Amino acid sequence: MVLEVKKQIYDSVHGYIGLTEIELKVVNSPLFQRLKNIMMLGTVNFVYPGATNNRFEHSLGTMFMMEQFLSHIRVNGKILADDNETAQKMRLVALLHDIGHYPLSHITEHIIIKKLGGRSHEEFGTEIIKDFFSETLSSYNISEITDMICGKGGGELGMLISSAFDADKSDYLLRDSYHTGVGYGNVGVQRLIRIASFEKGKIIFDKDEAAVESFLLGRYHMFKSVYHHKTSTAFELMIERIFEYLVNEGALEHPSDLIGARDEMGIFAYDDHMLYSAMHKYVIDGKNEFLKELIHMFLLRKPISVSYINPLPEDGEDTSEENRMIKEMVYNDSKIRDFAEKIGIGEWEWIFPAYLRPLGIIDDKSPIYIRDSGGVSNILKSNGLIMQMIGKKKLYDARIYAHPKYKAKLSKAMVALNGGSDGVS
Repeated sequence: MVLEVKKQIYDSVHGYIGLTEIELKVVNSPLFQRLKNIMMLGTVNFVYPGATNNRFEHSLGTMFMMEQFLSHIRVNGKILADDNETAQKMRLVALLHDIGHYPLSHITEHIIIKKLGGRSHEEFGTEIIKDFFSETLSSYNISEITDMICGKGGGELGMLISSAFDADKSDYLLRDSYHTGVGYGNVGVQRLIRIASFEKGKIIFDKDEAAVESFLLGRYHMFKSVYHHKTSTAFELMIERIFEYLVNEGALEHPSDLIGARDEMGIFAYDDHMLYSAMHKYVIDGKNEFLKELIHMFLLRKPISVSYINPLPEDGEDTSEENRMIKEMVYNDSKIRDFAEKIGIGEWEWIFPAYLRPLGIIDDKSPIYIRDSGGVSNILKSNGLIMQMIGKKKLYDARIYAHPKYKAKLSKAMVALNGGSDGVS
């Protein structure tokens, strides 16, 4: 059997995407339409102007990729597209996986979790699905859907949405590459889908090791060139602090208050436009002069400056004293105050430490294997030159950003800490 398509939507990346009746109900709901106004890449468009893709189109694209996975990947020896019930459930998982994203996607999520006592977008999305989609999804086990969205349960089915090679990553690499104009993420996903199988927690590709290497290398370079770009990171740090202060001053609602009140229209309006509107209003009427200046800099594209940046050892542990100090300062105001006082900067709020999270090129929770005439072997044991070079590396670094007026002073202080290298590139 084949699922009945009720409507077709044309997508810039995948072409026509079909929607079933239940999917159409989800897409036409206010809380899914909200995703049109949430930037997929946060502040990356400050560096790559075309990076204006949103969570709405990504959610549709992830569902399209889920359809491709179900049609071609063998899960425990079976093609799942022939099972209408399972296929529809997994398409809904893909469609709803980002329903709980906050304004500017992951940027505000970080500060909501670390400083404002809130929840991840998956957990927030779980509450939205349970509160506002229970009637639409009444034929399905909602907990089973939300567990897979949160990366829990589902076995090999769950791996289709949360693993080293899944429908989510397959879409965002293609989509982000298309919109930024950076070609690294434009990898042969369709080829990979046709040679992949999911078995007992493993992702196994038949032979074509070069195609797998291309996918992993593309992901590596997208993080280096796009997601961790030093200028877009500067704007991310600025908006994190702006969002925190706006919530604490009552200029923005805390998302937990909206879900607690079951305020559907309040959540519907909780998007990028709302955040920018709050910034525009505060820069005119606000009382906190630091916050007003920070918002003004952000809106006029005047980033804070990189005063120190140090790539960490890619295949070992970071043991340097200065990087340990930076890691401890992240999301810790008292540590930042102590550091500012130590180096003679009175305005501690203008110091922005960043210890970018380690990124393993291959997720240990879903190892990748190659099947050839010699059997099945972990790709990390490959003889291929690329995997020997990047297979076990982690991409991360320590940085300190600051208001441009403090750049020279902060750089000089870091020179004293790290034995003569200013760490700025």
